[in-house]
Amino acid sequence: MGLDVYSGCLVRYYSRNWLTSVQQWGLDNGFEVRMVRANNEETAPVEDIITGVTQWREAIIEGLEGHIAPNQLWNEDNDTTPYYTAKPDWCAYEALQLFFAAKYLGEKVPETIPKDFNVFDDPIYNRFMKTKQNRYSLFECEWWLPLSECIMFPAKLPTGHERMFATVGLLYQELKEINAIDWKADKQTILSWADTEGYPDDAYYKDGKVEMVQKHTQYNTESLAKFAFSIFWQAVKHARKHGTMIILDY
Repeated sequence: MGLDVYSGCLVRYYSRNWLTSVQQWGLDNGFEVRMVRANNEETAPVEDIITGVTQWREAIIEGLEGHIAPNQLWNEDNDTTPYYTAKPDWCAYEALQLFFAAKYLGEKVPETIPKDFNVFDDPIYNRFMKTKQNRYSLFECEWWLPLSECIMFPAKLPTGHERMFATVGLLYQELKEINAIDWKADKQTILSWADTEGYPDDAYYKDGKVEMVQKHTQYNTESLAKFAFSIFWQAVKHARKHGTMIILDY
């Protein structure tokens, strides 16, 4: 099951009024792409979603009263505010976690990781999770609220499921810390990594056919980390501009 990063309104997200990058590619190239998600619940009427999300947002803001500034931009519409989405997939996301964990601990970043890499089995990652002095939302959260304060807290989703939440402000600070620890890249360079770094091509699409090139079983760790970092950076940029959520969708 793949991993996408979504930055947009929660109403749009729940009403499925958006397309993943794979769905967009399929639409552009005449393919039907069916999405199967971990919690593949049936969608409700938009009016019910708007009511539920609005009440949930008000409850979250009320619960955080005294910890956040009032009247922050938090858009919740179905088809006005634009959304951003891209697909780092699990391997690049976990490569980013591993990269930061190694740098944080002063250890050498593994040059490559296997295609079936599982970060929870990695000794560097596990040492980081045991010894870290601070908690990082990039390791603990899947939902970030469009708030500027740097906080993380447990709460319930509109569906009632328990989750650990953080703010876009906290994720932004974490990304700046990751960049400062080694790359020190400027904004244009970071944006370019979504195109210049990442997974090597196993195949290419031409004239309506998919042609295999090479089946890679190993990936460059830092290249994947940069690729995922660029996607999260763009999601944060979008969320801060438009007042939207960031969600890991899978």
